[in-house]
Amino acid sequence: MRVEIRQKCSSKYTILLRIYCFMTAFVAMCAAVTLEVWHISYGALAAAGFCAAMCCAAVVIPMSFGRIHYTRSGGCLRVEKGLFVRKTLIINRSEIRCSQIKGGLFQRRLGLCTVIFFTGGGNVKIRGVNIRDGMMLNRALGVEAVS
Repeated sequence: MRVEIRQKCSSKYTILLRIYCFMTAFVAMCAAVTLEVWHISYGALAAAGFCAAMCCAAVVIPMSFGRIHYTRSGGCLRVEKGLFVRKTLIINRSEIRCSQIKGGLFQRRLGLCTVIFFTGGGNVKIRGVNIRDGMMLNRALGVEAVS
């Protein structure tokens, strides 16, 4: 019997990325105001950086990271990602050498992690996974975790 478990990137991860973009936009806006006060002509460039960071937070991040899906099926893992061009990776259990679960300070606070599978063809990263799901993913594929 083959059971498929389909999961997607956590919504907490998209919130975390939006916070990063808003922080970048805040820094760019502060730079624009400072440069404008000093009558330096680079204020418009900093304002453009602010607009770019806001667009990234509002449009690109939800569309891109909201479309990451992974499916565990038997001894295989299928990862689908991509914003405009969908990319599907299928990894057999026998191809995976080891795996690593890691996350930064904010990711750990939100209960998120990045699972990295090391294969002969390269590394496969799944970002924005709940820690519990990452551990279950490792156990389901029977991989040795590296710290």
